[in-house]
Formats: sequence, structure tokens, C-alpha cells
Amino acid sequence: MPPLALAQLLHHAVPWLSPQGRAVVNSLVCDNGRVGSAEILARRVGLRSRFQLNRLLHHEGLPPYEELTGWVRVFYWLLRAATAGDALRSLATASRMDTASCYRLVRRVTGQRWRELRAAGMSAALEGFRARCRSSATRLPPKSRLSVIPSNDQMDAPVQGRPPLRLPVPGAPFSVALHGSGWAYVTLAHSAAVGRLDLAAGRMTTTFPVGCVPSCIAFDPSGPRAYASVQYCDEIAVIDTVRHACVGSVPLPGDPFPVLISRDGTRLYVTTNEDRLYCLNRKDGRVIAALSLPATSHHLALHPTGKRLYVATRAGGSVLEVDTARHEVLRTFKLGGWTQGLTLSEDGTTLYVANEQHGLDIVRLSTGSRVATLELDGGACELALSSDHRVLYLGFVHSGQVKAIDCFNRSVLGTVASGGRPRGIACDRHTGVVVIANEAGWVDLLPLAATADRHRNSRTEDQVVSRAQAAMP
Repeated sequence: MPPLALAQLLHHAVPWLSPQGRAVVNSLVCDNGRVGSAEILARRVGLRSRFQLNRLLHHEGLPPYEELTGWVRVFYWLLRAATAGDALRSLATASRMDTASCYRLVRRVTGQRWRELRAAGMSAALEGFRARCRSSATRLPPKSRLSVIPSNDQMDAPVQGRPPLRLPVPGAPFSVALHGSGWAYVTLAHSAAVGRLDLAAGRMTTTFPVGCVPSCIAFDPSGPRAYASVQYCDEIAVIDTVRHACVGSVPLPGDPFPVLISRDGTRLYVTTNEDRLYCLNRKDGRVIAALSLPATSHHLALHPTGKRLYVATRAGGSVLEVDTARHEVLRTFKLGGWTQGLTLSEDGTTLYVANEQHGLDIVRLSTGSRVATLELDGGACELALSSDHRVLYLGFVHSGQVKAIDCFNRSVLGTVASGGRPRGIACDRHTGVVVIANEAGWVDLLPLAATADRHRNSRTEDQVVSRAQAAMP
């Protein structure tokens, strides 16, 4: 997510920006102005080339790419100097830039020396940026927001070989949602698109644009729709799952991240980096309720009854239990660390919580007490339960591993060193595979989900994981 303080300052300075204009600013803010190149930024916001990006910046009233990146970098330095007291020399070192180059950049962009700019303050700098922009900017045609992503031969061609399969998928695959009929959607955060994954054939069949930095995605159980959080556009994309196309959007203040749909399909739950939980009417996008959170949430889970919603607060180190009828916090489970992925046992009696600082926490919901903690190296972010509810799969983003945990004796059955940055994990009961989206540029399909037969045949999950590990490309 982009740093909230700086993103809000810039959006308040140029409030006329369209969702795609905000996406450009958010992308630059997230990397403190050092996104890499105009081509990289263009692809992240769903454009085909830097020429389209230049036309977008012109129509939005923003400075050209090189100047805009300079402004964002200067604002980042100003904010750090004001909040942490950092000198420009130390900021230059942290930015891997020559100190003299930083001073020249400040002078070239703002027309002032660094000492003068610091004395004037952030407000004066924002006024200078606003004057450089044009509030009367013309708008691009609406259809240009959903430009076509170039096809990729690697994604269209079926992958040969025996399971486990590794599918090369460019665009930083992030989240996975299973449709329930042998296929899934995968969000491609750096391609501003969503891809359809055929699990039986083991290949991507199509990709379609949705907006800048699509993150989490969920299917509507009551109809042919899916919903994807589009972080940098401050909206939820509405997807037609028959035509595989974005057909609309629901605006939402702040950068939305986890998205969850109620059991009956009437409500949509979303949290944003403004530390709020929203309950939306799925049909018209109307906000039914909003709840303040102690910290930004990256993961949600719904109780099997649908009467309770669980919200992980990450930096808050807790999980909130929310009444879905009254939209009130009933209990707070203070677990410490950074609470991340959530899932519940089939009978709804046990809550499993991935913890980014110490591994896995297990909470008995009848008493609200933590009954076990698994100290695992690296800290877990993602969590999924196998289709037979026997095995937990924990994704360790920082160490590039996925661990299989026995739900009954709470022991580690095995580890798959997937490499990269494993993100979304989902278990498909129809094809018997675990789908792992990896930000490093691939999707793994592991034959680990159908554990019931293996238990009956006295074949341990550890053996299966070991074989998958050996066969992993």
C-alpha cells in the first residue's frame, strides 16, 4: 500500500484527478518516486506504453513523468525531514543517490534551495506543486481506463510435464480465488489485470484489465460476478465471470485491500488503509456500515454460520470478532506480533491466524483463548485450509516457503521451498491441487490438497511434500 500520509497530501493538493490519475500518483508514492521507468509505470496502471502514459499525465494536468517523479521524491524527503528530522545527506544515502544530485533535483523541481524549502514547509511546497498542475485538465474517454493488456505467449501456452506445475505468469501474481468448477482468477498486481487460470489444463487462458494494482479477489456465490480490490484507484472492480471482463466499479475512500462476500451474496466486506472496515450493499455499492479499526487490516475471514466476521489488524497484533448483523466488535483477541492470514475450522470452533512475526496462532472461539502457538522461522503471512480440513498451508513471504501443518497434532508435515514471494494460497477440491500465486512471476500448482486418500493409505503428508519439493522446477 502507498504511505497514507504522503498519498493524502498529494491527493488533497490535486483533488480533480480521475481514478487512473490517482493510480499514477499512488504508484509513485509507493516507491518514493523511484518506480524504475515510464514503461514500468505505464504497465502498472494498465497502459500499453509510455506514450499513453504521457498523454494521460497531460490530460490529468500533471507534470511530465520525469518531473512528476522528482516532485514525489522531494515530498518524501520533506515529510521525512519534518517527522524524523532526517538531513538530506542521510536521505540521499537511503535513496542510493549522490548528495549533490539530490540538492540539484530539489532546485530543478521546486525552484528553491533545500534550506529554503524546509523553512517554507510542506504547505508551501504543495502550493508550488498545485500551481504547476492544471485543475482544468481535460479527461480521457472512460474506455481508455481499461486498455488492452498485450498477450503473452508464455501465459497462453499450456505447460507441459507432470505435476507439480510451475506456470510462468508475468505481472506479479498476488491473490487467488477459486470458482469451484475447475478454474480460478489470479490478480496480476503489476499488470493492472486479472488472469483466468484453468486448473485442469494447467494454463492461463485469458487476461483482462481491471485497474492499477488489483490485490484481492472474491467470487459472488449468488451470481456470475467477482469483485477485486483495485488499490491505487480507490475502488472495487466488478467482474463478469461469464465474459471475463470488468463491467463496472464501486468507489471507496482509501486503498481497499481484502474483499469478502457474505454467505448469501448480499453484502461486500472491504477494509482500506484508512483503518476502516466497510460493509457495502453488493447490488448498488451503498455503504451499509463503517467501522474504525485499530490498524490497517490485510485479511478477513467469515464464520461458517455467516454471523461473525474476523478482522486481522496486522500491526495492531490482534483479531477482531465482528457481529455481521449489528456491525459491532464483540471480542478482541490480542495475540501480539503482526496478525495476517485467517481461516476457520469446518465446525467453526477454531480460528487459525498466520502471524508475520512468529508463525501460527490457534484460538478456541468458545473461550476466546489462544490454545497454541507454533514458532516458525520467517513468520507467516498467507494461510489456507485443505479441502478435507486436515492440513493448513502457510505462506512465508520473506523466506519463500510454504509449510504444511497437521491440524490435529499441530506439527509441521513438510516444507516446499517455492522461492520468490509466495502470496495467495487456495485449495481446490475438484482438481486436488493447492494453487500458490508468487509475486516473483509464477503460479505453482501442487498436488497436495487431496489428503484424505493419503491418510487412508498410510502415506504421510511429509512424503508427499518431499516428492513435490524434489519435482519443483
